[in-house]
Amino acid sequence: MHHTAWTKKTSSVPSDWIPPKAQAHAVSAKSKGKQKDNALPKSKEVRKLEKLRDDLRKASGRDKDPKGGCFCQARMHPLSLYNPICRSCGLILCELNLPNFACPHCGGILLLPAARDMILQTLESRIAETIAKEEEERQRAIEEARDAEGAFPTLSAAASRAGTPGPGSDAQSSHPVNQTHKVLSLDSKTRKVKVSSYTPPAVSRAASTEKINKEAEPEHKRVPAPPAEVVCSSAPDPRRPWANTRGLSVSYVPP
Repeated sequence: MHHTAWTKKTSSVPSDWIPPKAQAHAVSAKSKGKQKDNALPKSKEVRKLEKLRDDLRKASGRDKDPKGGCFCQARMHPLSLYNPICRSCGLILCELNLPNFACPHCGGILLLPAARDMILQTLESRIAETIAKEEEERQRAIEEARDAEGAFPTLSAAASRAGTPGPGSDAQSSHPVNQTHKVLSLDSKTRKVKVSSYTPPAVSRAASTEKINKEAEPEHKRVPAPPAEVVCSSAPDPRRPWANTRGLSVSYVPP
């Protein structure tokens, strides 16, 4: 029997004579990596909603916010959309008090299981609506750019076809960011024209997505918890009802 590079000398099974399909697997892995690299980065709003959904799924509801929560009682920040009030102590909660944490005052669970499942469904709907709205705005921007480009003359029909994004494509795929450009410059001393090539650095979608994910959320100003001891003033002297009983250096000014 004629032996090739992939046959086994000690085997007579015909299946051993078939060459392995390593190249097909490599092409498949390469195509998957390319599809992953071409995925559009998620917006800040979508990432915020997804993080809240994932945290709510994993949370037990008994852990307090490591940042201490906020005690502004919706006077500095908007009222929470998910848990506006604590059912145990009655504390008014602003949007900085996330539903996956316990009450910052009494430590009670803010959400019942039924309310938690309802909020998860609401978050899923908001994520889907936000993604659909952003995709609609992106397609509208592509159409507007296509219409604006058609209002100006192009160099040739090929250039027009190359500059106009087709169905299912976007501006980045139509205009590669690492495309080489010819730069024409004029030397002021020699009065000679110089032609040079310029290639901007290539930035992949994966790198841009990683950069967006690393962006820190803006830190909001939080109102700390009130002191444990309440400062009370003593009863005023009947002879001096206007006196300051808290020890501040204030003098009375007669009218």
